[in-house]
Amino acid sequence: MEKPGSAKERQGQSHMHAAFKQRLSVQALSKTEDCIDKPFAIARDFSHNGITFAMEALDAVFSPDRYACPRRLAMKPPSRISRASRLYEVMDLMLDSVGDPLALKNLAASASYSSFHFDRIFRELTGFSAVEYQRKRRLRRAAHLLRHEPDVSILRIAQDCGFPSNAAFAKAFKQQFAMSARAWREGGWRTYMDQQVGRESDVSFFVAEPGNLAVILAPYCPPEPGSVAARIRVQALPAIHLRYQRFFGQSGAALSIACNDFICERERRGVTAPETPWYGVFDEDPGFTGEREYCYDFGFAGGTGPDPGLGLRVLPPGSYACLDFCGDWPRFRSMYEDWLDRQESWRLDSTRPHIQKVERGADGGWRGWLALPVKKR
Repeated sequence: MEKPGSAKERQGQSHMHAAFKQRLSVQALSKTEDCIDKPFAIARDFSHNGITFAMEALDAVFSPDRYACPRRLAMKPPSRISRASRLYEVMDLMLDSVGDPLALKNLAASASYSSFHFDRIFRELTGFSAVEYQRKRRLRRAAHLLRHEPDVSILRIAQDCGFPSNAAFAKAFKQQFAMSARAWREGGWRTYMDQQVGRESDVSFFVAEPGNLAVILAPYCPPEPGSVAARIRVQALPAIHLRYQRFFGQSGAALSIACNDFICERERRGVTAPETPWYGVFDEDPGFTGEREYCYDFGFAGGTGPDPGLGLRVLPPGSYACLDFCGDWPRFRSMYEDWLDRQESWRLDSTRPHIQKVERGADGGWRGWLALPVKKR
């Protein structure tokens, strides 16, 4: 097998860029907007992660002395960072404003696109239209609250998650989760979680050992009662400034391998050192999210050098239930079942993300912690 960065791989990448360039040249890019947006649509034919490949291929398409469209329209050099960041920032805005009405034209304007181009690019990146994506996030937030906020009425949760009426919420919730909100609250969430992700229950966080497929694909086994709870500590974590790659529609072994490739590539290029801490971020409960809907951020803290295609975000400070590990790979599900579900003082804070930190120890093995966002009851 060829190693990353080998002559054969570079030759293959060059051929892909050439094909990409040829494909662009035969399509009419009659507007400045098309010169920026068309590569993303075409790149989907060449790579699963189309947005990343398009950004790389643009370097081959737009040489330093050719920053003009076919109609000779003046155009600034394409910024690979700004394009990714614009879309990432809109998605983060949608998450932060999950209970507020967000018109498509306003989302498009915040990314400096027309409504038509924004919705097309958004769908190509995530697999969903912006409206559908936001609806699904609202429903998953409601699912969180129904499970972890038993004293809040279903009507109040529907309103807090942006639904205009209880009837609209009830219909949408049943379409998404195949049961009523009341049935979900009374324990249906556990059945759904077992059916939905039982085969890969939150294994998206096994990012450091993609070769250990036996561990990654093993079915979930509940821990011995109290064994995980005894290791958990609640502590205040500071804000973390993260440079990250966002992965869509991947989970389990596929996501694990993708994250490992991300680590190896940054180390090969000298962007990060072997002892660099890495962070995996999931903004929603993995147990309630289907594979197609996974949205996972993976990256490293700080960094001042340019790294095209990476987004920037700040992981919020606050109280987190932390579980240290070294050599083993615990799951968030075990933290829920052995600790959180039995808590009288703490409950999940659904406004902040789940975080995993991994780093290599002195012996070359992986260690780190899982951090579950919590708040006082």
